[in-house]
Amino acid sequence: MVAQEPDTGFRYWAFISYSHQDSSWGRWLHRALETYRIPQRLVGLPIAAGVVPRRLTPVFRDRDELPTAADLDRSVAEALRQSWSLIVICSPAAAQSRWVNEEVREFQQLGRSDRIHCLVVDGSVDGPGAPCFPPALRERPGHDAVAGEPVAADARHSGDGKRSARLKLVAGILGVSFDKLVQRDHQRGYRRLAVIAGAAVLASAVLTIATMVAITSRHDAESQRSHAEGLIEFMLGDLRHKLEPEGRLSTLDAVGKEALAYYASQSPNSLGADALARRARALHLIGEVYNQRGRLDDALGVFRQAAASTAELLARDPDNPQRIFDHAQSVYWVGLIAYQRGQVEATQQAFEQYRQLAERLIGIDPQNADWQAEFEYATGNLGALLHDQGRVDEAAALFEQALQVALTLAAREPDNSARQFELAQSHAWLADARANQGRLQDAAAQREAEVAIYEEILATNPKNQDAKDGLLVAERELGGMSLMRGRIPMAVSQLQRATDLAQALVIANPDDTAMLDHASAAYADLGEALYYGGDATGARTAVAQARDLAAHLVQRDPSVVAWQSRLSRSLLLEARLAAAGEELGALREIQGVLQRLDTLRQSNRLDRRARLLYAQGLLMAANCNASLGNTGQARDGWERALAAVQDDRSIAGPSAEAIVATALQKLDRGDEAAQVLARLDGMGYRHPGLIRSSAPQPAVTPSGIGPAAG
Repeated sequence: MVAQEPDTGFRYWAFISYSHQDSSWGRWLHRALETYRIPQRLVGLPIAAGVVPRRLTPVFRDRDELPTAADLDRSVAEALRQSWSLIVICSPAAAQSRWVNEEVREFQQLGRSDRIHCLVVDGSVDGPGAPCFPPALRERPGHDAVAGEPVAADARHSGDGKRSARLKLVAGILGVSFDKLVQRDHQRGYRRLAVIAGAAVLASAVLTIATMVAITSRHDAESQRSHAEGLIEFMLGDLRHKLEPEGRLSTLDAVGKEALAYYASQSPNSLGADALARRARALHLIGEVYNQRGRLDDALGVFRQAAASTAELLARDPDNPQRIFDHAQSVYWVGLIAYQRGQVEATQQAFEQYRQLAERLIGIDPQNADWQAEFEYATGNLGALLHDQGRVDEAAALFEQALQVALTLAAREPDNSARQFELAQSHAWLADARANQGRLQDAAAQREAEVAIYEEILATNPKNQDAKDGLLVAERELGGMSLMRGRIPMAVSQLQRATDLAQALVIANPDDTAMLDHASAAYADLGEALYYGGDATGARTAVAQARDLAAHLVQRDPSVVAWQSRLSRSLLLEARLAAAGEELGALREIQGVLQRLDTLRQSNRLDRRARLLYAQGLLMAANCNASLGNTGQARDGWERALAAVQDDRSIAGPSAEAIVATALQKLDRGDEAAQVLARLDGMGYRHPGLIRSSAPQPAVTPSGIGPAAG
């Protein structure tokens, strides 16, 4: 095979430095690098060293390649100058080797410290025991490592293993993402993944180039930086939307890491306005991906960095609408994390500021469709917050206002799928409010209008991810309302459609936490409908699926209240399915859920859905105690369930009224119960689990009412 040298004037792709005591490792690494066949889809892509070759050959191994001349130092120095990168085989022997240390120092003096890679084969990296790194590596200033030690590939079984270590080194030499190289290594023949990896390689190359040009003239550096940052935006923006339908969001992690490292090397105060704005937009995109994948702490940190940048831009130019818009996005994202975690005050502060910024935009240019859309979003967000607080009529008024704006924008741009999608979402929010106002028929009509929009979008673009996700939620909500109205076969049919769509979306998007959340809710609703339809086996299967999905989400981040609610509901449904003849076990399960929810309740972090679940759990526990003959505990539980609803106006609505009616009947307060039942009849509420007589039977009420797709 013909050797393919780097295209940057170097003869060798790598110089391997090692102690003679590690000569077997040196031979293995030399062979492993030169025989590794780089995935075809990467070959020819641009990198800092030129283009990706078919193989990394030649690689210089000093003990074998050096001539038998007396002038050893000059030969080593010349070979180092001709090498693109340096690989140090690290062990206690290497740490004590004078020659290994000198080779490292020589390479550092050439200004190539960032192209030194380490392979740990023995010794201690950063703990007790013999150190493995030569002094020149331990003394490297500013290196990204613990306690000054360099980051390294570890070929030992307790570390990366030989295979992963080799891939790490190859990735480091080429300047490509390790994650992308692993994917290519495992799936060389898959064209779709090849495109993704190629894009990631390109991003890595551009970031490397941007770093290198920092030592050139300021004008050239600015030009290259602008180009690199533009590509970052493409990778995290346009490419992200192409990856979402294929479930490949995880492939963007490496790009996000490199982008964050790139921006971390810059001082925001030293950046011009355009560069600072690009930085903020890139941080927004990285934060969105983190948020979708359930990494809320990482997302919040990134959004706060973006907010600092956009606030600085706005302070420099307070009347610039683009600067107002950019800062509005930062404020929204910080507020959304607070909303997800049940932090009401922080959410309200952020959402109100977001709406104020949107109002400023409209004040500058009332006819600008994008500014009107921002006002619509901000109005809907405030409505959602009021809705969670039980201020349903106020929320409905805001949702109606947002819907009117959405109708105007959608009519103005009928072929714009994004405008049509936002119109569908406005119908969804208003449907939630109508349902909690007891206007079930109106709520169903809003949901049907929403479904029609999604179906129209998908008829034009079957891969539209937002429309698929929205359709899943809308079908689930329609199924829940059908069950409320006593239409069990229709509910089962609608919820089956929702879970079929959920299954496909979860398979395609396993890292999208919003998708997992919606799927968990759909399976729980289906399980409840199947139970009332007489299919106990199908109900157990569906509820178990809901539980597993919710447990996975809670494991990712237990601070998200909505995910805790999903898990709690599925556990309550499981207890309900097991209650007949197993009341004691069911009671223990219910008490565990109540304890989980009570922890959040004491910290005032329960959202509306979780507070309703808490009341339902109290009711179910009381019913189990009654079946077990614990009369006093049962009565206490019914009274607590009644108080939980009557003392909390935030959970008003048909489901809450059903709990009140059931508790009143159990407490022998029939006249009061009859008044509540009459109100429910007027709403068209016919849920099959509602007790309408004094006959003893367990009570289960629906718990699927909550925010629309978000």
